Amino acid sequence: MKWTISRDALLQALTRIQSVIEKKNTLEILGNTLFQTTGNQLILCGTDLEVGMQITLPAEVAEQGKLTLSTKSILDITKELPNQPIHFSRKANQWVELTCGRARFNLLSLPADTYPVLPAFETKNYTLADAEKLSYMIDRTEFAVSTDATRFHMNGVFLEILEGEQTRMVATDGHRLSVVDQKLFATTPDLKRGIIIPRKGLTEIRKLLSGSKTIQLSFERGSLYAKADEVYLSTRLIEAEYVPYRQVIPADLNAVATTDRDEMLHALKRVSLMAHEKSRGVKFTFAPGLLTIASSNPEMGEAKDELNIDYTGDVIEIGFNSRYLLDCLEVMTAQKIKIRLKDKTKAGIVQAENDESHTYVIMPMRI
Repeated sequence: MKWTISRDALLQALTRIQSVIEKKNTLEILGNTLFQTTGNQLILCGTDLEVGMQITLPAEVAEQGKLTLSTKSILDITKELPNQPIHFSRKANQWVELTCGRARFNLLSLPADTYPVLPAFETKNYTLADAEKLSYMIDRTEFAVSTDATRFHMNGVFLEILEGEQTRMVATDGHRLSVVDQKLFATTPDLKRGIIIPRKGLTEIRKLLSGSKTIQLSFERGSLYAKADEVYLSTRLIEAEYVPYRQVIPADLNAVATTDRDEMLHALKRVSLMAHEKSRGVKFTFAPGLLTIASSNPEMGEAKDELNIDYTGDVIEIGFNSRYLLDCLEVMTAQKIKIRLKDKTKAGIVQAENDESHTYVIMPMRI
């Protein structure tokens, strides 16, 4: 097996593959990348058995074949090589020779026939999705996914198709809930029930979107497949019933505050510096024309800041976890936001002033 490939193209592909592969593997082969040639193309594959990736690159192929190399080793080497063509040649006893300019390496490979078989990506029935809208949806849900392994049904983002060809993505960790609606697909896929996309798979899809204008998705037999340019991705779905999230979204919130997102973000960052390290609790006092944000920590001190707001409703003092609120504000892009409340015991809602496609629900806490 012999081939020659661009150093920059290989580096970019290996960097993507590495993000899929777990650093600690129970099987040595899972720490490797599969290299296989077909025609004048080099195909790279990586997997952790939950998420898989396949990348096709143009190459000058002298001898066909396939082999595996340690992903970390070949990536580290490629990073340090000059920007010149890299030549690979398989030798006897699973050794692989790599040359680039005057640099020469001999690497030990593992047999390719022991590598896990990835799905036939090319045969899937893909549906075109709006890459910009999908990025928007992932950015506004991924951060709210639960990291509690005992609540595995909440360890991903729930995706479902609504009436009117709208697609909804939902994430919650039990303390906050983020819901986003968009017309995502050119042709609505046949999803009779919602699916739960695990966080890692969603993260890898988001990385694909950062370098692609279009993306295609396919849903089949408990897995999600994505195609962007010459990169394919697969991720197993979480087989579970998602939480009845609609019951968490509060209604009849008659107190409404409107304020500048950027000003609130920075004021909250300042005040949260004095919040208790574990609870991150901050007290908000909503009154006509004024929002007061305060925190206190017996071991550090206290802080207070004030913001001008447009407000209708009774005076409300309520506590929130500052980190949960900051997470939301940091992914929002609207200049003005509105916060809707009932009283200090009920969950509040945060939305952009003129856009209700993203609803963020945050539970109160005692201060």
